[in-house]
Amino acid sequence: MAKNKLEFPHISRMINAKRLILEPKLGVLGFLTLLILINLFPTLFNSFGVVSPSFLALEQAKLTVMLSPQSLSPHLLLAQEYLKRGDLEGTERELLIAQTFTTTNHLGSNNSVLAASLSPLKVLERIKNEPQRIRSEIVFWEKVVLEKPDYRDAYLQLAILNYQIYEKEKAKLYLDKALNLDPNFEPARKLEEIIK
Repeated sequence: MAKNKLEFPHISRMINAKRLILEPKLGVLGFLTLLILINLFPTLFNSFGVVSPSFLALEQAKLTVMLSPQSLSPHLLLAQEYLKRGDLEGTERELLIAQTFTTTNHLGSNNSVLAASLSPLKVLERIKNEPQRIRSEIVFWEKVVLEKPDYRDAYLQLAILNYQIYEKEKAKLYLDKALNLDPNFEPARKLEEIIK
């Protein structure tokens, strides 16, 4: 008579010592391969929603700072990446670190990095004053719109300026007004692709 007994294979037959040693190495190798592919083909992975190119640029700048923390250029590049994202705290932190290197080391005239001709503190001052300058321009263009409500270029300027200070909803509102006045206005269409 046959037994209806369920038999499980011995664990030693399923997992041997060679597998235990080889599989973690393959896992690490696979992970490193994936990271290399993401860096080589960011647009492919971005289309799947995995990683965006701007994220990679920021991570590469951070890695560069980690690899050479005592160098001026990596800190300036990281400050630039933070600035692109609107992270003023990160920008300020990196520019202040960079300033310590400019006081100890003089900048060369052949340096082609952000603010090569300006000290990082002057760049930081300009960055901090930029929103105030933009807001004064917004006030000017808002007066123009009040006087000339059919002036599409004024609405476009207001959209651009509000987008620069991260007022995305206001930028969309002014952009819509510009496009309502002239639906075929090419600069407004290009800005629409960026904003939305």
